[in-house]
Amino acid sequence: MTEHLRAATSPAAPLPAARPLRVLIVEDSEEDAWTYQHLLRRAAPQVQCEVVSVGADAVERLLSDPPDCVLLDFNLPDMTGLEVLTEARPACAVVMLTGVGDEQVAVQALNAGAQDYVVKSTLSGPGLLRDLERAIEKYRLQRELTVSRERMQAALGSVDDALLSLDHDLNLLYLNPAAQRLLGLPEGQRTHAELTAQAAWMFGGAFLTVLRAGLDSGERRSAELHAPQGAWLDARLYPGPGGLTVTLRDVTQRRQEEERLRLLESVAVHAREAVMISDAEPVTGDGPRVVYVNAAFTRMTGYAPEDILGRTPRILQGPDSDRAVLDRIRANLLSWTPVDEVVQNYCKDGTPIWVHLSIVPVADARGWFTHWVSVQRDVTEEVQRERRDRTRRELLEMAATSRPVDDLLNGLCRLIRLDLGDLIVTAWLRDGHLLSMRASVNSDTDAVRASAHEGVAQVDLRRDDGVSATVIRTRQPVMVGDIRSEQVTLHRGARAALLASGVHAMWTLPVLSSRADEQPLGVFTVFSREARTPTAAELAALQDLTGLASLLIERSLAQTRMQRLAMYDSLTGLPNRALYLEYLTQALNRSRHTGERLAVGLLDLNRFKVINDTLGHSAGDDLLRQVAQRLRRTFRPSDVIARMGGDEFTLILPFTSEAGVFRRGMETLLTTCFQTPFRVREQELFVTASLGLALTPEHGADAETLLSAADLAMYRAKRTGGGVAAFDPAAAALQPGRVSLETDLYHALDRGELELHYQPLFRAGTRELVGAEALCRWRHPRLGMVSPAEFIPLAENTGLILPIGAWVLNEACRQLAQWRILHPHLQMGVNLSPRQFWNPQLVQSVQAALTTHGLPGSCVVLEITESVLMNVPDAEATLRHLRALGVRLSLDDFGTGYSSLSYLNRFPLTSLKIDRSFLQGVTGDPHGTPEKVIQAVMLLAHALDLHVTTEGIETPEQAAFIEEVGGDILQGYLLGRPVPADQFRLPD
Repeated sequence: MTEHLRAATSPAAPLPAARPLRVLIVEDSEEDAWTYQHLLRRAAPQVQCEVVSVGADAVERLLSDPPDCVLLDFNLPDMTGLEVLTEARPACAVVMLTGVGDEQVAVQALNAGAQDYVVKSTLSGPGLLRDLERAIEKYRLQRELTVSRERMQAALGSVDDALLSLDHDLNLLYLNPAAQRLLGLPEGQRTHAELTAQAAWMFGGAFLTVLRAGLDSGERRSAELHAPQGAWLDARLYPGPGGLTVTLRDVTQRRQEEERLRLLESVAVHAREAVMISDAEPVTGDGPRVVYVNAAFTRMTGYAPEDILGRTPRILQGPDSDRAVLDRIRANLLSWTPVDEVVQNYCKDGTPIWVHLSIVPVADARGWFTHWVSVQRDVTEEVQRERRDRTRRELLEMAATSRPVDDLLNGLCRLIRLDLGDLIVTAWLRDGHLLSMRASVNSDTDAVRASAHEGVAQVDLRRDDGVSATVIRTRQPVMVGDIRSEQVTLHRGARAALLASGVHAMWTLPVLSSRADEQPLGVFTVFSREARTPTAAELAALQDLTGLASLLIERSLAQTRMQRLAMYDSLTGLPNRALYLEYLTQALNRSRHTGERLAVGLLDLNRFKVINDTLGHSAGDDLLRQVAQRLRRTFRPSDVIARMGGDEFTLILPFTSEAGVFRRGMETLLTTCFQTPFRVREQELFVTASLGLALTPEHGADAETLLSAADLAMYRAKRTGGGVAAFDPAAAALQPGRVSLETDLYHALDRGELELHYQPLFRAGTRELVGAEALCRWRHPRLGMVSPAEFIPLAENTGLILPIGAWVLNEACRQLAQWRILHPHLQMGVNLSPRQFWNPQLVQSVQAALTTHGLPGSCVVLEITESVLMNVPDAEATLRHLRALGVRLSLDDFGTGYSSLSYLNRFPLTSLKIDRSFLQGVTGDPHGTPEKVIQAVMLLAHALDLHVTTEGIETPEQAAFIEEVGGDILQGYLLGRPVPADQFRLPD
């Protein structure tokens, strides 16, 4: 700087050749202008001069292309030099030309922005050049000073802290915009008086003491002061030669935050939930670092602060922590989103615990997230309770949907694992004299399952004296605290296998049957790697498990037996209609690929009704069993023989010979089968049969067509006296008998030929009359009483069942209303056809019948078949609408169809009716197979809150047995046959 000034004041310092001095001369006198140019060019030839004579031209030139310097005359024709300065505000050096004695003009020029002035009468060439160069240098310095001041003001203005400059007398020299805002001063230059008027507290009291202390000591000082308007200010004093610089920062929010944090820390320290604070970064990699944990965290996890501070929270994770949950947590942390999850963590000693984890990001005053705060609550007991409840629900659903018993046992093992932890749990099921292990948990790595080849996983109860056999025999649990004890008898090979797997104790509990005279259903055995007996809590959990297992296993076994009954005829052991149709469908599909021909046969016993009526139903049942056995012996093993119901049997007969040869072969087999008499009740009975055959592919390619053809062929065989008949399409084109019967049925309702008979219903035990079942009968004018087995299917196929069904419902309600005048407790059962459920007006017709005859819905029981549940798409909705009327719903002929047992739980049924076929063979022996099946049905129905009606009761032994096992309603010929209303016996 000094060198530059020295160069600027040296006489006639030459300008660089590359940069000639440009001078604008503003002079209205041409002579004076020429003189100035002459003087300058003589002093410095490289000077470039430009002359303008009026102020307006000077202003335009200064605004468009400023020179290095302006030599400006004060007096111009159109304006003064001062006006030129004011209007143009030239961006270059200005030297004002004045006359002698114009010192006042010179001062005005300098105040207006000129850098210098010269007196015209004293000009010389070198002197003028020096004056111009000095003005240019002065302008440059002024400009740099202005820029520097603007930058300083901009810097001080951008500072968030308030800044004030005071002199030694504490008078205001400067304050930045932040100080103006903090002290409530308007924008612009402020005076000391304005400051003291607006913020008098700065110059009195504690603040004045701090200011004077800073001036007196000459040392930097800081203090926090409470301003009268309520703000807390952080004041910092910086003494200097010119006075005192003061910075003020509003720390009210910080103090409030510190107070809030102090309170939060107090809460965290004394909180019952575990609290952990960690750095916000990094979320990826090794994860954030823990900076704080409270005492509850240490109590819950076992980690003291020195164990975890500075480490990642991920040390709480373990092998069973849910990866999907952890991925969701990590995704939330990456997006700075709060976390709310239930996750499995691990204590310092490795114990797993479930915690409800809440994580929120914490931001600083600027809004930047700096930390994560997590609150953890131990919910282990809640999670285990919820998992136990869920597993129990799953087990009950599995039982309701007829899942295999092994699935139930595995579920039971998983359930008890929730209480027993790492103990090995095994489930054993008894089948006759064999006890077999069927399920286990926590045994994948031990030898319990792997030792099956050594006989350890199966026990023969007839020859074994081990723990499991003892439990089965005594029906009492056995707790072996140490299997190494020689006083304990174990199954052969079990001791070595268990010790080799590290097992030292075993506890075995029986799964008891609901029947006191039956052996246990199985056992649960728990193995411990420690030599000990179970704790009280473990023993209680095991006892609860075996109680639940008893219920589920008995139900599952009963369902298995009933499922077999659903697919096999209980009387003959042959496949029933459902299984036959499945076999037929499979055979037809197979024949399409192999070209194998099939014959579908329908066999009916001739004059079977006569045998039933003369010898009784039990004799008929005995005959049917013998016929089934003889059919099995007569036909080939590859032939399928099934019972469709009554005295009808169906066959699937593969053949390769010519059709005529095959038919003659069937005649021979049929003659062989029935040529010897059957012995029933010490009597010899000669029975014949009629067999109708339908062949593929000429008589049909689907089951329904083939069965219909075989049915027509069988009736043809009956009309010709029995034997074998193949389907004849020409002969079947018209069947006058059936067509005539169908025509008569169309007019039967209008002619009043239909009538209702009523079979009484009695309460089991008291034999009190509770109601009747309405049964439709047809009194044909020529044929007499037509069997319902003939006209009901015909009504179904023709659609006449809809008006007939509506008439039956209305007539039954009318009769019931008449009876209830004196016997208001009576109920009426009415059968509904599956075809009626396709009628959208069914619910309205039922409601209309009830309303017309003034009956409550609860006195009417609508009986439906299993086909309704399976084949009608909206059956469930219709049943629920009917149930809403108060009407009770009963599942008729239960067990003879092929619906899923889950329908009992799904549909709004109130009762079920056991089909008469279940009673065949019932003698009252509690160990008999039919008795066990009926008892299982009773158990299932009552478990689902369903009442049970048993039909077909024909002997006192049957009635007594049903009452013994808890049946609700009795129906059958023993108690009362169907009769017209005028013959129905009502109580006195």
